[in-house]
Amino acid sequence: MSSLSQFFAELLSIVSLLGGAGGGDPTVSPDPNAFFSVGGTVTGLDSGEPLVLGLGDIQLEVDQDGSFVFADFTRADAPYDVVIVSEPPRLDCDIEGGSGVTEGQDVTDIGISCSSNASTELFSADRLHQVRLTMTLEEWRAFELDTIRANYSINDASGSASPLTSFSHSEVYRQADFSYLNADGTETQVEKVGFKMQGNTSRQYPVDQESEPNRPRRFAFSVKFDEEFDEDESVYACIDANGTPAAVSGEPCYDIVGQDLVEYPEADGREFMDVEKLRFRFNRDDPTYQREVLAHELLNAAGVPAARATHAQVNLVITGTEDQTLYNAALPQTFNMGVFTMMEQIDKPFLKLYFDKNGYLFKTGAPGNLAEPDAANRDCDPYEASTVFFNENFCVVGVEKSDPDSALEWLGEDNYLNPDFVNSNINGDGSAGNVSQFVPYKPTYDLKTKKKSLDEARAALQDFASFVQGRPTAEALSERFDVAGFIKAQAMEIVLGAVDHYVRVANNYYLYYNSPSGRWIYIPTDFDYTLIDVTGPNCAVNAFLPICNQILNVEAFTDLASTTAFDNGVSPHWAGRFFYPNYPPILWEIIFGSDSSPNDNSRQQLYQEIERILDQHFDWTLLAPTLEERRERLDAAIRSTDAADAETVLGDSECSQIYNPEEIDGDSMTFCSPSRASIKEFVAVRRETLLEELLQQ
Repeated sequence: MSSLSQFFAELLSIVSLLGGAGGGDPTVSPDPNAFFSVGGTVTGLDSGEPLVLGLGDIQLEVDQDGSFVFADFTRADAPYDVVIVSEPPRLDCDIEGGSGVTEGQDVTDIGISCSSNASTELFSADRLHQVRLTMTLEEWRAFELDTIRANYSINDASGSASPLTSFSHSEVYRQADFSYLNADGTETQVEKVGFKMQGNTSRQYPVDQESEPNRPRRFAFSVKFDEEFDEDESVYACIDANGTPAAVSGEPCYDIVGQDLVEYPEADGREFMDVEKLRFRFNRDDPTYQREVLAHELLNAAGVPAARATHAQVNLVITGTEDQTLYNAALPQTFNMGVFTMMEQIDKPFLKLYFDKNGYLFKTGAPGNLAEPDAANRDCDPYEASTVFFNENFCVVGVEKSDPDSALEWLGEDNYLNPDFVNSNINGDGSAGNVSQFVPYKPTYDLKTKKKSLDEARAALQDFASFVQGRPTAEALSERFDVAGFIKAQAMEIVLGAVDHYVRVANNYYLYYNSPSGRWIYIPTDFDYTLIDVTGPNCAVNAFLPICNQILNVEAFTDLASTTAFDNGVSPHWAGRFFYPNYPPILWEIIFGSDSSPNDNSRQQLYQEIERILDQHFDWTLLAPTLEERRERLDAAIRSTDAADAETVLGDSECSQIYNPEEIDGDSMTFCSPSRASIKEFVAVRRETLLEELLQQ
């Protein structure tokens, strides 16, 4: 046999042997009893929450990029159909090759790609964002006038008002141009956006009149990209003898013209980087400028539905004509307003991005915790159907109305064209002076979405409040309320010492009705008072102190690092100090039970969440590098601020607002207020307190 013939014969033998071993003979059928897996690859999965996939009755959670597999799923030649059951918050995921037939082998080529929208870059915390707002002199002065004139400190629509929160309450949007510096160095401009002050007790006059020359003051504000200016922006204007907005000298008009604006319908539906609104919050109660951004970062990392937040430096430019001046200087003028917390708004875009579904969204104000009878009162009088401006029986569930529609509505038929009345200090001299007929309607539960369906939304929340007030079991409550999500949020609030929320203050949270699940969801917001520890007055021992004999319990905001989750008979505990003389936090009591009759299952879930947070997120070795990097990034921008520090009507403004990066990890004895702990000390004591409590279980 020739060498070539011998080579082909040997090759044929090898092929025959391989075929005999079952390695590829198409005539050999796969083992009908064998099981095959179905899987593939996921990319773009950057979230604290998992992607949930479904294959028949089986569900699989995927929490990172890479391969996934449904092992030993099906027999040979069986059909399969992998579907996306739920996406992580703020991600859109697409699947390719998700269905087919196994054909006697494992399936490994299903591809799933996830991506985020433009808002991810907007709230990136790895750089200092740059924002510029440009306003005309007329709009800046009109903004001042609105602040002065919207004084409703006598009463609101349902009762007496607190001067702390009602001395200025304007929600009128003034007009500005918005500019944002992109990560690549290019600039995006959005003209004619809405600009207004925000806040409750943090509101203030926007000009520091004690400095020479005067200058803007830092304050919280929001920017609205879809504002059409279709309301009467001159509602608080001073007027001349003809009833026309005019520059009137003296208090309270100060030669400022409260001008109306031309409507701008082009803004209808407009978004910037996939958001309709941005909030900018100054460093209230935080000399480090770090706490609120860190708190929101931890909330999102732990899977709590919450806004995203980052740092932004804001410049304010005031423009005018050659003959105009501001604070005795020519225009234009640019003011470095300093570093703010730039925050995502909880609104319709947030709901659709996080939950994939819009629904009834209520912002809850203090003191609202669903335990008060008014929350379930179906015999209340709807404000929107009323012809009067004051009624103690107005529903506590509704849509807020902060400002009148017109001067006629504000002051009434007999007064709105009378210059002597209009140009006086409306509501500023108490009930003995000139007062407005309009007063703000500020429902405890303020509907923020689907406002055209107010009747249905109100009925839904009242029905839920009635159900809660019937004290169902925790298991029954879970059918209508996201109990697991509430426990997770409470765990994070406890770890952070974030007391200005549901349990202690009945404040700063949203209730969202998720129609696909048929359950209400708790969404906490506004974490400016967090990671703060101040020594309290110990009123149990020092009951004689004046601070211990006030209606409001200041101890609700003290001794937080050493506060336990539940009562151990020694330390302050989370549900043991309420700020208001209010109804108790009913959701907390139903879910966790009382000390005499605890719900051990829910308490164990809370402890598990606390332990997870301490292990994965809340350790100084994890937090220190991030805070140090941000301190270096922010320091120069903060120190170059032109604007005056914000004032506050509560607390020591000099200590709570003045920049002090040493409060991150320094010695508290060197601080402006030595009773305040550094963030480092807070983390250490908080971990020690909670870990000790966990060990006792």
